[in-house]
Amino acid sequence: MLSGYQRRFKAVEVLAPSELEAMHQGALEILEAAGAHVRHQRALELLAENGCPVDFDKQMARIPTGLAEDCLDSCPSSYSIRARDAKNDVRVGGDRLLFMQGMGMRYVDPDTWELRSATLREHAEGQIVGDALDSVHVMDACFSFTDIAGVPPVMQQLECLANGLRYSSKAQHHGYMKDTDRFAIKMAQDVGATLNAEIDVAPPVTFGGDAVAAIMRYAELGWGLEACPGGAAGAAAPASLAGAVTQMWAGTIAFVVLAQLVRRGSPVARQLTGTVLHPKWGHPLDGAPESWLLGAMTSQLCLRHGIPVTSPVGFCGQAKMFDYQAAWEKSLGVLFSVMSGSHLHVLHGSHGEELAFSNLLQVLDDDIARAIGRLLDGVEVNDETIAADLVIEQGTAPTSFMGLPHTRDYWMKDRFLPGVADWQSHVEWVKGGKRDLLTRARERVETILATHEPAPLTAEQEGAIDAVLDEARAYYREAGLIGDEQWEPYLEALSLRG
Repeated sequence: MLSGYQRRFKAVEVLAPSELEAMHQGALEILEAAGAHVRHQRALELLAENGCPVDFDKQMARIPTGLAEDCLDSCPSSYSIRARDAKNDVRVGGDRLLFMQGMGMRYVDPDTWELRSATLREHAEGQIVGDALDSVHVMDACFSFTDIAGVPPVMQQLECLANGLRYSSKAQHHGYMKDTDRFAIKMAQDVGATLNAEIDVAPPVTFGGDAVAAIMRYAELGWGLEACPGGAAGAAAPASLAGAVTQMWAGTIAFVVLAQLVRRGSPVARQLTGTVLHPKWGHPLDGAPESWLLGAMTSQLCLRHGIPVTSPVGFCGQAKMFDYQAAWEKSLGVLFSVMSGSHLHVLHGSHGEELAFSNLLQVLDDDIARAIGRLLDGVEVNDETIAADLVIEQGTAPTSFMGLPHTRDYWMKDRFLPGVADWQSHVEWVKGGKRDLLTRARERVETILATHEPAPLTAEQEGAIDAVLDEARAYYREAGLIGDEQWEPYLEALSLRG
């Protein structure tokens, strides 16, 4: 099992207990007085059977406070995601921090900063690089590129998951939409894995039919679910940060209730969704301190109720290049989120308001993740590390500790070294040709792609994945979601996968 990084100190708190309680009560009041909009007949029936007043015509269900509190108490405080290789299994929750591959739509050219659709081969290379990085504990093959050249939209999540299972033996993340989760579950089961499922709640508190169907499928299996209630403060949620968080907390509770009514003990995490808008242009500002605060406030609510936290806070911002702005948006956002209690953090490779994904950023973000992980690991304090006896033995007159066994033991044990960032002296940097950061990142990516070999699928597993994809293609062609005009480009994209 991959253990990730241990948090050795208490999470930072931004709200007083009374403020947390007031927001929690506000969310309960929303659910009891206004309810949730649930576009799924069986889910409405299940809610009615458990004491919720339901208007079937309007598809609205009001959730009593007692039921909400009872279901919150049923959620486990941690859960496992099984990888196709058991040594890469992970557990989300507790005092551990894990990092997950990031999300992005398109391929970004670091020479021109132009965006374009990625190929299936480029997507596969993203999985190979993520598989090679020790700081990536969970893969996001489903979303690491979401615009794949030639692949019909309805098949993109499934083709990307298949690539992820082929080119990485680590735990995988997935989503839903148009029944894709049904085929994704089959693929995961065929290789002996489980999936961590991200499912949306539309603001203010609305569950689409696809989302509810996916909640039911994953909950019945006991697989991890991530509640993702959306809401930009001032647009689809109250403009005040406290109001936006309270509304999204109501969405989280409603999600928990649905999952627990399907299967008691279903593991539910909260992904820290929600953002603020630019005060002039009205677009989301994921790199803003207010978005970091939204995440920290939500984390504190989750930790109070024993709900594991997945956080994309800081995984990307508004920077258009891999520059100083990108570095501070990512580093400060991720660090504050991690310090305020997140368990599974989205990071590696995401760029520019989630518009792009890059292998160069994956290896640059590896430095950020490992540096933060080293910070969380803290300091070991005991007689040996305090080393008072050693100082007394050496004396307090000018001396050197360089040649001592104690120094040899701790010289590297207590030290972080980056994989890409340049920590040479200026003299050595000049001698080495004055290579810049992107050059060093390119070299590391090229080395990984040339040398790293992910554990392969067995022939039986490969055949099973192909069979599921063939079944999905036939299903969506019959449903009219893959048109004749898409079929030939799709076959060509598959032939170029490599």
